[in-house]
Amino acid sequence: MTKKIYTLTLLLMAVLFFSQVTVGSHSSPSTNAMFSVVNKEDNATNSKGMMIPTVNDETELPLYNASEPDHFNDDSNMQGMILYRKDIKRVVVYDGEKWKPTFYESGGKTTRASMNPSMAESSFPSVTCVLIGCGEKDVPFGFYDSTQDTDKLGIIDPQGIVNSNFNNFTFKESGFYKILISLKVKTSGIHVSPPTISFRALKNGNVLARNDVPLNEAILITAGANRVGTMEFLSMFDKGDQLKVQVSGGVSILTVADVYKIVPTDGTFISIEKL
Repeated sequence: MTKKIYTLTLLLMAVLFFSQVTVGSHSSPSTNAMFSVVNKEDNATNSKGMMIPTVNDETELPLYNASEPDHFNDDSNMQGMILYRKDIKRVVVYDGEKWKPTFYESGGKTTRASMNPSMAESSFPSVTCVLIGCGEKDVPFGFYDSTQDTDKLGIIDPQGIVNSNFNNFTFKESGFYKILISLKVKTSGIHVSPPTISFRALKNGNVLARNDVPLNEAILITAGANRVGTMEFLSMFDKGDQLKVQVSGGVSILTVADVYKIVPTDGTFISIEKL
């Protein structure tokens, strides 16, 4: 009897290691599949799926290392491993260097914020450029437009002092986000080169995205006009990450005396959408 069991075990191992394995059917749906799970039912009562291993958050993922810049050690032998993260409600895939969320989740939750329309012009976020030197200023957003502003993400969270230790948004869920920044800029002064303003998004105090926006093709203009510039980008945020918007002079700016002011109108807002 022992010999028969041993022989049967060897046969089963041979099947597992040298042929296709199909669960739920006698035939594999694809000759290229080493392992297949087949749902033969077409109704909600009898349909069956496959559950993959789960973790609560990134700290439970294999190779997690908080001291690494991307929080994970590298291991090319583990490429393609998948797990399900409960905190972001997504399947994550290891690419040999870090774990990346997939894009299957439906989003739809959006935060839109604007500037205070009753703000005095003397308080507008403004940067002054003299020759090649320009400052940088925070652009504070809040819930001011009852017809357009919304905070379905619940992330509008002004903290600290503007232009000091200010942060505008605190993310409550980890995941990928699409961010659109639109600013109406009023220029004045003498432009030795075409005026350019730099939009910057800072994540936890570090520059995450930057866009130098040209405002006018002409030079030697002593009285500027109101112009709208935009910046759009995608980024991954973890729970607790903070975000704010700043403006500064563009990297190629060369002016005698120029002032850029962010004007709180319909053209000045930020939209943050969870993908």
